[in-house]
Amino acid sequence: MRKKMTAIMPVLMLLLTAVVIPLAGARTIDDIEFPPLRDIRMPDVEKVELNNGIVLYLLEDHQLPLVEAMVRIGAGGYLDPPEKTGLASMMATVMRTGGTDKMTGDEIDEALESIGASIETSMGSTSGNVSMNILSEYADTGLEILADILRQPVFAEDKIGLARTAERTAIARRNDDAWPICIREFRKIVYGSESPYARHTEYATIDNIAREDMIEYHRQYVTPRNLMIAVWGDFDREEMLAELTALFGDWSSDAPAPPPPPEVTYEFEPGIHYAEKDNVTQTNILIGHIGGFLDDPDYHSLIVMNNVLSGSFAGRLFNEVRSKKGLAYAVGGKYISNIEYPGIFYNYCFTKSESTVEAVRAVINEIQRMQTVKPTAEEMKKAKDGYLNSFVFKFDSKKSILSRMMDYDYHGFPSDFLFTVKDKLEGVTADDVQRVARDHLQPNNMHVVVVGRGEDFDESLSVLGQVDTIDISIPTGEPKDDVALTEESLTRGMEFLKMAVDACGGKNQFDDVKSLSSRGTMTITIEQTSLPVEQTSYYVFPDQTKDVIASPMLGGEIVTAINGESGWMTQGGQTIDLGAEQMKEMQGDLFRNTFRVFKLSGEPDYQAAYAGREEVAGVPADIVKIISLDGEMSFKLALAADTHLPVAKMYFGQTMTGPANLVQIFGDYRDISGIKVPFEYTIEADGNQMGSMVVESFEINPDIPEDSFDRP
Repeated sequence: MRKKMTAIMPVLMLLLTAVVIPLAGARTIDDIEFPPLRDIRMPDVEKVELNNGIVLYLLEDHQLPLVEAMVRIGAGGYLDPPEKTGLASMMATVMRTGGTDKMTGDEIDEALESIGASIETSMGSTSGNVSMNILSEYADTGLEILADILRQPVFAEDKIGLARTAERTAIARRNDDAWPICIREFRKIVYGSESPYARHTEYATIDNIAREDMIEYHRQYVTPRNLMIAVWGDFDREEMLAELTALFGDWSSDAPAPPPPPEVTYEFEPGIHYAEKDNVTQTNILIGHIGGFLDDPDYHSLIVMNNVLSGSFAGRLFNEVRSKKGLAYAVGGKYISNIEYPGIFYNYCFTKSESTVEAVRAVINEIQRMQTVKPTAEEMKKAKDGYLNSFVFKFDSKKSILSRMMDYDYHGFPSDFLFTVKDKLEGVTADDVQRVARDHLQPNNMHVVVVGRGEDFDESLSVLGQVDTIDISIPTGEPKDDVALTEESLTRGMEFLKMAVDACGGKNQFDDVKSLSSRGTMTITIEQTSLPVEQTSYYVFPDQTKDVIASPMLGGEIVTAINGESGWMTQGGQTIDLGAEQMKEMQGDLFRNTFRVFKLSGEPDYQAAYAGREEVAGVPADIVKIISLDGEMSFKLALAADTHLPVAKMYFGQTMTGPANLVQIFGDYRDISGIKVPFEYTIEADGNQMGSMVVESFEINPDIPEDSFDRP
């Protein structure tokens, strides 16, 4: 065996030598010469203006059997009345979903789905967009539907309702994540909270929008003089021009041109702005000020400056704040230049709560260094390459080319604008970068927006300057209540409440209640879809409650609990603390628990005011308003006029689609340990049923382990 190994060794050495020698002489990637990139060739787009002012862009392309279209609408959210913010966006949505004179929205969906086509609509702050994608053999059908959507939308009420629900759902969830809060509040600081470039929808503005508003917006702003239509793909140019002329050429409107987007007034000044988000362990930071315009003579130099500062993995922010100092999970930024109004200059940093102030200082320091330390040759190369190597991707689709062409034409930019920028950028020097940093950046006058858990910060934000606390709570629009709290109404309220206690079993029975448990099936109604879930609830008075809901569609169990002043939620094996708003909702549910109200009727921690008699759920009922002593929580209890049993409780609260006037209607009373308990109830939101519950089991004073409400 040893002889065999000895014989093999020279062979192995020769093989290794053969491998090593070529590798030693191998070239590195820097030594490889690449051929020059081919010039970017712009497609030959034909422009035709119809007699009514619509500008057409036509591009034949027979590579694929597809026809695509894109419509630019010269309008946007900036035209919304402030009290109806969201009108343009909802109008664009329902213009598509609400159908036309010829077809309902559902019929349009079916027609497009049957031929594998799509037509989508949207509206931004300063322009709108309609897009179509269809097989060329069905192009005539698609263009006819597209023309009807633009010209003859009917804005069906049921689709308006769906759009309103979607908007309200988005409002309800807008504080779920810290980063959108940062961006939203930063834009309000830069542009002004009432600016159309920063304002956002509220429940009240969405509720203010009616069908007539959409019709009028469409009449004024979706007009021939405001439209540019691009069509590209597999078609004959002459036939397409004839078809578009037939579909759009006879469209006329006497509506005046819309006013231009408003100008922005901005004063450079520093500011520290803090928004509390108490259910996070990471701080989101946004630092910057107003940005610039696309036609700024320094635009090309600003691109290089931005890449030196925050150009992905090669930027100073990444190298210094993240890699060297280890202060950020993610860090970066951008100097944005717009056409209609100035952009923003922002730098972001996501850091652990305990390094918040240190991270802010580190980011600001790098912005200051842009003015004092010139970029190195390596930084300049990487900054330019970052733009030049990606330049080709600005032309990777005909849609992006035509979209940009329409924008440039609309605003009077030269068609070769991007190529001019590229040529100038190649000649930018380190001196140019330092100059534009000095001219355009003001590190001593920047706004710092911080979203996180302040009690965990490494230092108080006040060490950075005077702190402006941002209120990110969502206005609910809760209606004012006219129940007078007089001596007479309070006395009668307690009298009716005592009658309800007696009707349900008597004070002595409720005094003995220490805990409750129930199990049943709840059916949640969402946009005409029913979702059944199994719900188990536990109460230990006075202030512990736990709900467990389970459904395959929810991915398993969701557990929510409060234990006095703290609360938690578990889903998918992860447990988080409840935020202030969630705690308030859970505590509100406990406050509205009729067992709790009746149990405390002898020594109440609330006031009860009689609010008169009215019909509730089809029966005459006496209304008693229950109000916490601090006035923070309240609800109304409707008592059947003949039996005094609770018919319903009414309150203003949160739903998955935002706040609403809620009515919980009781039925199927049964006797449990001497107490009458409803085994069925339905829940209505603003008159629409949103859920129902069938109780399968109910126990009074069950054995509930003491640790049931402890956080896992």
